[in-house]
Amino acid sequence: MKNRRRIGLAVMAALSALVCAPASAAPDHARYVLFTPGTDSVMMSGSTDDITRARALRHGTEPLLYARVNGAAYIIRDPATLRAAAAIFKPQGELGAKQAELGSRQAELGSRQALLGSQQAKLGAQQAHLGALQSDARPSEQAEYGRQQDALGRQQDALGRQQDELGRQQDALGQQQDALGREQDRLSRIAREQFDALLADAIRRGVAQRVD
Repeated sequence: MKNRRRIGLAVMAALSALVCAPASAAPDHARYVLFTPGTDSVMMSGSTDDITRARALRHGTEPLLYARVNGAAYIIRDPATLRAAAAIFKPQGELGAKQAELGSRQAELGSRQALLGSQQAKLGAQQAHLGALQSDARPSEQAEYGRQQDALGRQQDALGRQQDELGRQQDALGQQQDALGREQDRLSRIAREQFDALLADAIRRGVAQRVD
């Protein structure tokens, strides 16, 4: 039996791609950390060093955008720019939540499949033990061992049917994850272009404060 267990766990840090801003004002490979106001939640594209630096520059739980572009680091506190940045990544965040929920369903199915597999293994061990006993049994005992083997075989068949059904459900969920993944890729491309323009404009208008 072939099961596809494509569990796509979607986390916020992976919702956005590497950003590339226009050559006139922003980088080919920007890194950013966008803090959600009032929380420690972030959307980011960068390294652990980036988030460490961004946290050091943040005041409390204020909304903040940290960006490292062409070797220069900036922070943005301008409310309008921060709202625009959050709006850019909102569709990806919402889709990521759907991916995470679907991943949880896949994980739950996987646990059920593992439990069934364990039950099948135990039955298999019982069948092997009975087979060994049956091979050494007297003719008068053969029929009883045969009946026990038949009963175990029926249990194995029932478990196999359950495994097949769970496998079909996993396949269906996997197809949904594939579709969501393609949509996430599409949204990522759109967000990258929009963020590039936003970042370039923030640098041009001087609302991006250089901190390196």
